[in-house]
Amino acid sequence: MEYIYSGVSNRIFRSEIREILKWTRKPGVISFGGGLPDPSLFPVEEIAEITGKVLKEKGYLALQYGPTAGEPEMLEALLGHMDEFGDKATREQLSITSSSQQGLDLLALLFIDEGSPIVMESPSYLGGIQAFARAGADMHPIPLLDDGMDLDRLKEVLKDLDAQGRKPRFIYVIPDYQNPSGITMTLEHRKRLIALAHEHGVLLVEDSPYRELSFTGEMLPSLWTLAGGKGVIMLKTFSKVLFPGMRMGWMVAEEPVIEKIILLKQSVDLCTPSFTQLILAEYIKRGRMKHSIERSIECYGPKLEAMLAALEKHMPADVTWSVPRGGMFIWLTLPERIDTKEIFMTVIEHNVAYVIGRPFHCDHSGGNTLRLNYSFPSIEKIDTGIERLASAIKEIL
Repeated sequence: MEYIYSGVSNRIFRSEIREILKWTRKPGVISFGGGLPDPSLFPVEEIAEITGKVLKEKGYLALQYGPTAGEPEMLEALLGHMDEFGDKATREQLSITSSSQQGLDLLALLFIDEGSPIVMESPSYLGGIQAFARAGADMHPIPLLDDGMDLDRLKEVLKDLDAQGRKPRFIYVIPDYQNPSGITMTLEHRKRLIALAHEHGVLLVEDSPYRELSFTGEMLPSLWTLAGGKGVIMLKTFSKVLFPGMRMGWMVAEEPVIEKIILLKQSVDLCTPSFTQLILAEYIKRGRMKHSIERSIECYGPKLEAMLAALEKHMPADVTWSVPRGGMFIWLTLPERIDTKEIFMTVIEHNVAYVIGRPFHCDHSGGNTLRLNYSFPSIEKIDTGIERLASAIKEIL
């Protein structure tokens, strides 16, 4: 039989990163690849106890269909969680999602038609690029500077698109400890970005998986808070600050937008599982979420310092890297003549792996870049792995 596939399915591309990461299973390889939390932080025993409690006391709710927007108990817990970290919202401004990746999918369904212009950082989150590409977006990359998106270049792009009568559907940014670069947008930069977006009447999409993972004790206000909840959609998730297995996230936006999101979600999955929502709601109400975040910071901070020290000690002079203050990633830039995909197999022979940089660029640039994750490997493996990586790069150079 000949199958006739949709145009959307033909815009899905195989992930270069997934193909490469299969080599990380080679025995003896130290992988700085996937953006995985450290599993030693997973509160297994407490989640097991809460699961029993939820089943015993609320099993009739936990095992049933639930409201598309989310279980009322979970929505209330999220409002308290957000308030604890400086963000205020109402229940009507929230919708639960099955991780923030579903939020990106719903965002694309809501705003992108084939050929719709959007603007995004370069490099940017691969999952966002994939969701927007599948929807047929015309993606306009804006280079990242040390303090965030190049706002002068953004101004030029917005002006050019205005002249063409093609207003972008949104500007997509990851302000805090950006994936993949680790860069944090400064406060002044955030204010200028909001002003520029409002001037051109363009929606801002703030993807915020890492904001709570600050190793300095400083947490800048979100775009949502700075804009007073106007013209901003914020995507949140528990995958990075707690654990990814429950696939739990949420969206924050003005009420008319959330109403549209809920309608779309009804046609996608009806609802996020009530069972997992009630478990996490209980975990948050016990005050355990803040404790988990504090434990993550205590774990990841020394790992970041170990990786930065190892890079400084071992890397050749013509390799540069970002210096994050939180999150999970460091971004390396090699001389332009080097393609990190082409040298990957040579590096694997040294029993160390990374993620190539090109797929994080919507214009397929960035061939000389790569991403390193420090949250998953141990400090001992970080030092050994960076020494191996540096040795391989020196040979290649």
